[in-house]
Parts: sequence; structure tokens; C-alpha cells
Amino acid sequence: MSDRPTISAAPRDATAIDAVLDLFGPGALRLAAAAGTKVIHLRSTDRYRDRSPALRRLASGVDDWPIPPAGLFVVEERTVYLRSTSVMTVAHEFAHALDCALGGGVYLSGVDPRIRRAFRGARAFVTPYAASGLDEYFAECLRAWVEANDPRSPWPRATRARLHEIDPAMATILESLFAYDLVP
Repeated sequence: MSDRPTISAAPRDATAIDAVLDLFGPGALRLAAAAGTKVIHLRSTDRYRDRSPALRRLASGVDDWPIPPAGLFVVEERTVYLRSTSVMTVAHEFAHALDCALGGGVYLSGVDPRIRRAFRGARAFVTPYAASGLDEYFAECLRAWVEANDPRSPWPRATRARLHEIDPAMATILESLFAYDLVP
């Protein structure tokens, strides 16, 4: 078994994806690999439903949105699908994969009372998107923890220092996960 998630992408795209995954550290990569996480970069002509059996079966319609997402994570497949290899997109979607791996197949963020309390008690969020739900909260906080940002993003830079300042409860939770090599 590999100590890294499986990546299906053209060589240049795989290199870009790998560079972002490295930000998470070897413990996170081992955990994701052990959970069977895959990362698939879609070709420009691919639709999500072309590559994802679950999205095809569910007739999700995500491909028909006015602006389809740059990436998404399908829990039942343990697969990150990417249209973009931007640092923010790759990190955010991989954070969902880690959330699922930490939860043993369900999002840890949905079942861990510490994370639920931190979200409920938050008075500010590390990014605007973090406020949209528990899973997005976890993904954006984890993206801040590894400091994965795109230079042209209009959002505030998501950094570990900003996370500590704005949301010390979640920073402490992530610190404890990484201190024990991502063992919940």
C-alpha cells in the first residue's frame, strides 16, 4: 500500500496536486491513503457524472449548474474530483477527504462534539465559506491550518495565525489532530 493517495491526472497536473497535498504532511497523506482516498483531475471535456459512478447514479445535476464547482469530494467513493488544480481548490477538497478519513467513512466534523461546539460558538470565520456548514467549516479551517491560498483570491488569506486569532477553539482541535499524527 502506498503512503499517499492515488492521483489520476496528466503529469503536470499530478505534480501540482502533489505539491498541495504535501502541505498536509506525511501523517495526513498516510491516513488518506489508508482510507482509500483517490484524487481525479477531470479533463476539460469531462463532466463530474462522466467520472463519478455515484454522481451519475444520483443524477446530481452538479454539471448543469451555471458555474459547476472547481472541485468536489464524493464520500461514498472516497474520491476528490477536480476541475482546477488551484492551491485553494485542491486543499479544500482534500480537507474534505481527511474529514471523511478521520471519521472512518463519515465526516468527523458531523459527529465530533468538539467541532460542532466550535462551529456553533464561532463569532467569526476564517473565510466566508467556512460559515456555510460544518463540513465546509472543517475544510476551510484545515485549509487555513496548512496555509493553502491562491494569490488572486478575493477572500482573506487563510492562515494558521488567522485561524488562531479568529477561531482559537478550532485551531486547538486541529493542533491536537496534527500533534497525534491525525489520530482522532
